[in-house]
Amino acid sequence: MTSTNQEEARPSAQSLLELMRNVVVPMCGINRTVFVPDGRGRLENDAEHSFSLGVASCCFAPLIDATLDVGLVAQYALVHDFVEVYAGDTSVYAETVDKATKSVREAQAFERIIVENQDQFPWLVDRLRAYYAGDEPESRFVYAMDKLLPHAMVLLADAHPLRRTWAEYAATERAANAKIAEAFPKLLPIFVELCAEFAKRPHLFADDELDGS
Repeated sequence: MTSTNQEEARPSAQSLLELMRNVVVPMCGINRTVFVPDGRGRLENDAEHSFSLGVASCCFAPLIDATLDVGLVAQYALVHDFVEVYAGDTSVYAETVDKATKSVREAQAFERIIVENQDQFPWLVDRLRAYYAGDEPESRFVYAMDKLLPHAMVLLADAHPLRRTWAEYAATERAANAKIAEAFPKLLPIFVELCAEFAKRPHLFADDELDGS
């Protein structure tokens, strides 16, 4: 590394401001399609979600699998949604066109984050690359927890902002189940328990009727 590059990479107030402005603060403005369970009908944002995922994942990791590195789990939970700074959050209930472009938008966002941060913030780039590679059990655990946690948040809020039909919800449940089973099957029993709770709450669905489909 040349002296010029070393100077550019040196921590400074300006680099802190850039990191906060370009990566951290935008996460607070990206709303998800899940209510914060505080009774005020406010949507959860990506920053809140990442914090919730981090705490839940670190608490559950040693209980689910004692071989998991909790420090790595925390790091992956922090960075897992950074691509949404540029790609936005795509709900499981999003329109078909949005779902169709999700992978492309996220891939472009991933590359942009890499380019913008690889010199000054190599930790961020390394963790993001490792999370998306999915080669470590810790990254797969966080990925699976990320599919499970929204179900818990809906149950805690006892409401869903989109309030879809039972059949539409059941499709998302099957999709999440498949992803969890592939990434970290030890989490499946917890997910199954959460899904059983949904079956007891017809008021969460637009048709107010659980047909078991």
